[in-house]
Amino acid sequence: MPPATDAPQAVAHTGRRVPTIPDAVWSPLAGAVLMLVPGLLSIAFGQLWLFPSLGPTAFQQAALPQLPTSRFYNVVAGHLIGAVVAIVLVLLIVPEDEPSVFELKVLTARRLAASVLAVAITLLVAVPIRIGLHPPAAATTLLVTFGAFPPTWAGLGTIVAGVLIVAVLGEALRRARLAQPGQK
Repeated sequence: MPPATDAPQAVAHTGRRVPTIPDAVWSPLAGAVLMLVPGLLSIAFGQLWLFPSLGPTAFQQAALPQLPTSRFYNVVAGHLIGAVVAIVLVLLIVPEDEPSVFELKVLTARRLAASVLAVAITLLVAVPIRIGLHPPAAATTLLVTFGAFPPTWAGLGTIVAGVLIVAVLGEALRRARLAQPGQK
């Protein structure tokens, strides 16, 4: 008779009981790794590759790996579509010399218009074709419209680098979690 343990167990295809990692352990560890890696890379390379909208992405990939919105494609496409739409709207609506919301500590009417339109257009694009459905990406859209990232190729490159770091690592962790016995 196998020894009793507190860890959940699942029966592997071999018929043996295989311990699985409880969600209460897996999720915080996976989420921490998904924040630590881009954070350390940001420090090492002097880049802002860890930004607020990646927190909800990491949370979703760590705690809800079975959701389609946690998949690599949706993570990358969601953040990219939202960022590009936001950049275009900032270039069209917000004067180049207008300070960010974070500098002003006030939301201006132009930044509000860019924000509202960016989220609406992102949904208009993503929902019907089911590409890029990743709710945390809406925060990236707002970071751009609020002025945290400049509406430039460099600003977009920073976003893409951070998203790819989390998406690649998150997809590996997501697949590892789903491969564990007893996971769906």
